[in-house]
Amino acid sequence: MNGTEGGVPPGGTPPTEPGGSRPGDYSAPGLGSQGPGAYDAEPVGPGQPPQQAPYQGAAEPPAQPPAQPPGQVPGETPPQHFTPTPGAGMIPESTLPPLPKRADMKNHRSRGGAWMMVLLALVAGIIGALIAMLVVPYAVGVNPVDLLRGKLRKAEEKSSKTSTSVLSPTEGATGVAGIARKAIPSVVNVDIRTAPQANPFFPTQAQEGTGSGVIYSADGYIITNNHVVADAQEISVTLASGKELKGQKVGADPENDIAVVKIEESGLPVMTLGDSDNLVVGQLCVAVGSPLGFEKTVTSGIVSALHRSVPVTSSTGQTTVLTDLIQTDAAINPGNSGGGLCDSQARLIGINAVIATQSGGSEGIGFAIPINTAKQVADDLIAGRPVSHPYLGILGQTVSANVAQQYNLPVDEGAYVTNIVQGGPADKAGIKTGDIVVAIDGKPVKSMDDVIAEVRTNQVGDKVVLTYYSVNEKKTAEVTLEEKPQTTP
Repeated sequence: MNGTEGGVPPGGTPPTEPGGSRPGDYSAPGLGSQGPGAYDAEPVGPGQPPQQAPYQGAAEPPAQPPAQPPGQVPGETPPQHFTPTPGAGMIPESTLPPLPKRADMKNHRSRGGAWMMVLLALVAGIIGALIAMLVVPYAVGVNPVDLLRGKLRKAEEKSSKTSTSVLSPTEGATGVAGIARKAIPSVVNVDIRTAPQANPFFPTQAQEGTGSGVIYSADGYIITNNHVVADAQEISVTLASGKELKGQKVGADPENDIAVVKIEESGLPVMTLGDSDNLVVGQLCVAVGSPLGFEKTVTSGIVSALHRSVPVTSSTGQTTVLTDLIQTDAAINPGNSGGGLCDSQARLIGINAVIATQSGGSEGIGFAIPINTAKQVADDLIAGRPVSHPYLGILGQTVSANVAQQYNLPVDEGAYVTNIVQGGPADKAGIKTGDIVVAIDGKPVKSMDDVIAEVRTNQVGDKVVLTYYSVNEKKTAEVTLEEKPQTTP
């Protein structure tokens, strides 16, 4: 079904350094270089000459370097068995004082010194053990008392018996693949065929269209949109298994754009219902349906907004305001109408119904009827009860700043009453033609759509307080909502 720009039902259809050693490495010993231990200096890089340590010999260094032993290459470190000759920077052994004898060394020790050292070592060990037992557990977040009493081991044994599983975003019921696997069997394809329209000037052939539906009960009741089956003369339902069955329309509610179709089949997979009253903006959602006739198509997105009101114009030119809608950016196209909108647990939260578009296709602004509303309507239709619609009894149009300026109105926003249903709720409360409704139960009204949306949040018999302007005087009136008649002006 084609619509306006405001809302369109989408139904119908390890590396090495080159060049030797690296900076910071010790240079390799070789001809003309010093070997390890020859100099007390920092490591040198390639091409940097080593700096010799201060001379540690006599007051004056020898004028000539010590003679090299036979076979020694000049500049190399002497081998370990080589003994330098006396006088070459060495003090002769004969001039050194004699070493003390062992008996003399004993006399320098105190008698209790050995036992004192043993005692101090023992005390130090005990203190170290206490520090390790008390301080270290605190450092790692463990109570030392619990550690000593064995509570820590019991807690570890207890925690080892329980495990926690973390699901990846692409696994399980939190992933789109898991949602699709559960939801697809419960979504059907709805094909319709209309009767030819008699027109003496432009006779038309029978029209065909495609939409979607959701299995509501195992015995064959299916929820879809009213605009999918409104003009249908023949209805064909194709299950996810590929089985095709004839469908029969049970009833429809144009006010909420919900219809119920029945097929003769049992044991059908029913989708678990969610709670559309608990939705939050930003949560994951998945749409399943037959866009453009492509059956079992899955698209994903988020809940973009809640409680939207969208006016929809039917093919006959009649405009209906759908209220309290779920907005989503999951791609919805013609043919998605009547299909399911699911949450992250594959529960049904809405029936896809409308798209806002300028191109005729998906632009990331789709709307679904909340499942709590769809369920209430479907239950009434299946039971044969009339669907209840609270009713105020006024017709009107939206007040804008331009309209207010042109007609010298007291407010720039509101709903201008253009007609009153005689004997209706508003008429009984004293509302007149020309009055401007600006609030209902204290909630601002900026358009006629706001009036319809606010009234539908109530039940038949509820009392609401209207705030309105009569000429330039601000007034209030209490109105008791009644059941909407089958036909209204």
